[in-house]
Amino acid sequence: MASNVQEQPPAIDEEQYYHDAQLGALWTSSRTLIPAVAAMFGGIYFAYFYLRSLNSNGMWDPHRITASPLIGASVMILGLLGMALQVLANRRLRRGFTLDFIVGSFANAAIQVIATGLQIWTLTRLPFPPGYSGYAGVFIAFAPVEALVIFLSGYWIFTLAMRAVRSQGFFRADGGVGVSGHMMAENFRANLDGFTAFYVFFALLGVFSWYLFYVLA
Repeated sequence: MASNVQEQPPAIDEEQYYHDAQLGALWTSSRTLIPAVAAMFGGIYFAYFYLRSLNSNGMWDPHRITASPLIGASVMILGLLGMALQVLANRRLRRGFTLDFIVGSFANAAIQVIATGLQIWTLTRLPFPPGYSGYAGVFIAFAPVEALVIFLSGYWIFTLAMRAVRSQGFFRADGGVGVSGHMMAENFRANLDGFTAFYVFFALLGVFSWYLFYVLA
């Protein structure tokens, strides 16, 4: 005889469902930022190579005048230093050393502020006016964009470091935000992983930009 009792659908843990959705959104948005920034710099690189190959009337860089190589190298080295420091800080966090991560992240944020200042400073002491050459036009388009992305990267890691400071006492019993299984800790680590993926990409992009504007030019 057939039973009239209907099977109940499995219960859904709404809190876990929305948490997983939030982790997915953090992963997607942070990784989407990489091609977005790549496209932004790609337009500048396209103008660079197009004008350099065209070189109408020898006006790409008629007198081999470029922006300060010393400042350009300093910005690039600071980017690589910040990347190495952040990777090391992240590893310490995963081992439960939250304080090491906080110190390393604040140091990285300070490095980004210095790099931003140097990138802006180079615009105040250019040896050429805007439109002087093809190189001058492309560089003046590149430098503010570079400075903006560096500054926003510094702001991103600064906010993560501040979150680690505020939550340090809350997650101490679980071994720290780097190892805790709490949803807030998982959210934090997903955000941090997104920043690290973006920043490694941007630091390597900075090496390519340095080569174009200070070596190949």
